[in-house]
Amino acid sequence: MAADAELPPLNAIRAFEAAARRGSFVEAARDLHVTHWAIGKQIRILEDWLGVPLFERRTRGVVLTDQGADLLADVSSALSRLTSATGRLRGPASGRRLSGVVRVNVLPSIALRWLLPRLGKFQEAHSGVEVKISTTSRKLRYVGTAFDIGIRTGSEHGSGIQCERLMPDRRLPVCSPMILRDRPVETAHDLRRHVVLHSSTTRAAWQQWFAAAGVPDLKPARVLEFDHVYLQMQAAVDGLGVALGSLPLVEADIAAGRLLCPLAAPELRADDYQLLIAQDRLRDPAIKAFRSWLLTEAAKPLAGVGQPSRPNRARRRSG
Repeated sequence: MAADAELPPLNAIRAFEAAARRGSFVEAARDLHVTHWAIGKQIRILEDWLGVPLFERRTRGVVLTDQGADLLADVSSALSRLTSATGRLRGPASGRRLSGVVRVNVLPSIALRWLLPRLGKFQEAHSGVEVKISTTSRKLRYVGTAFDIGIRTGSEHGSGIQCERLMPDRRLPVCSPMILRDRPVETAHDLRRHVVLHSSTTRAAWQQWFAAAGVPDLKPARVLEFDHVYLQMQAAVDGLGVALGSLPLVEADIAAGRLLCPLAAPELRADDYQLLIAQDRLRDPAIKAFRSWLLTEAAKPLAGVGQPSRPNRARRRSG
């Protein structure tokens, strides 16, 4: 018991090391996932316990006093030895069960048509990681701190956000095989006999595709507009018309035969899908594992997408 009484307050030591290393109570709070007020309180507890000041508080952060610098050298050495000792006992990292929470904020269409159908693979590999998914179309810089990883279309840069390319957004006309039975689509001109589908955010995409296909003045039989991309895609599955589909989002429907690409070209390229990560969470093992898994999934070839022979086989089956 006497030995225990001589130990300094360990939570305060941890807060001190983080604040000294980062030169900021705010940055230390981010590392330890607490408020900067909590860091300040722990530092005061340690200073009272030692009877000496450890930091000089300045406008742009904090600076160690001479006593603080001496303590940091000893604390860093002690923590290094503790890390080494426990690391030997824990064994290799590959043998440990990963745990943690990953907060993912994605566009609704990506959540429904790309992420959720694949998420079971990640959960099987990392059952100790809790994935919390939220959806919004807002830019992540307006979402605040309520996310660790996000997926958006187009690059997004802001304070505290790392942005990297996830996968290309390739688009082709897609439709249910049933609507080609009486009105086959052999060329872009054939779309004049079909209903075309678009969402409120992709209204200009069809005109861009018509221009690329050499039919800039083509008028379809009718146009149906939906509030969201995922409604547009579901309408295509249900045979309501032809959508200009983002191939990563309709890959599973194409593989299952619910949708097909009647024309293999031209492909319309939209802004790439981007992976955004909160910079203060980059070193978290659960975040690193989820990022690696997302990049691996996004790099896989799209199954059966854009193959010109597929529509022909579908028409023979239906005819």
